[in-house]
Amino acid sequence: METQTPYLEHANLSVIAPEKTIHLITTAIPTWRVRGKGEMDWFGETIEWYHVGDDKSYIAIQSGGSGEADDWKKSWTGVKHIGIAVPDLSALIERLAAQGYHPDHFGPPHPHRKNVYFIDHHNIQFEFTEYLSAINSEKNDYST
Repeated sequence: METQTPYLEHANLSVIAPEKTIHLITTAIPTWRVRGKGEMDWFGETIEWYHVGDDKSYIAIQSGGSGEADDWKKSWTGVKHIGIAVPDLSALIERLAAQGYHPDHFGPPHPHRKNVYFIDHHNIQFEFTEYLSAINSEKNDYST
């Protein structure tokens, strides 16, 4: 077996209405799909689960949540946002706007990347980043 570099395979989100989060994600990234789904017993409750992504990575979305995620501007323990790199941020913003989604805010100006944040129906924040350079030292420049 070949040596593989570690990578983030998936994140798992628990929500009330999975189809709403799935709609935002697949609108933002049309090449992603529901690659698997089913039902399972989750500590005495039947929940639906979905794996939304491509053949390498995905976001696991499951029903059974209650309430919504806390406001990202407040101090609390947990995931503040899910970040996804995309090839064309302007096209993503246009696709989402056509479906009624509007940016929560944009990231600060940077010479080698641009990013935007959207919040889904459950108050879960997604960050989408387009890198404007293929050079890692520029992509990962935190000085500006």
